[in-house]
Amino acid sequence: MSSSGFTVEQLCSTKRTRDLVHARQVSMYVCRELTDLSYPQIGAEYGGKDHTTVLYAYEKVSKLTKERRKTYEDVTTLIQTLLSGR
Repeated sequence: MSSSGFTVEQLCSTKRTRDLVHARQVSMYVCRELTDLSYPQIGAEYGGKDHTTVLYAYEKVSKLTKERRKTYEDVTTLIQTLLSGR
């Protein structure tokens, strides 16, 4: 179970509830920030999503981190958790 309350399987699924889509987009953004994976490679890891889906998620979350404190905190917390190995 991820810190957002979603499993890896849910993040990689085709379900599109608002909370799940947001969590998926944030996780794609963080994946791009913390790895050298390309957009197509990240998409493949998320159940075969198209690279344009990953690009859209990255750009959207990048914008939201500047506009919404909650999104910024979500991203920062996730990155800190991953880097600390918790």
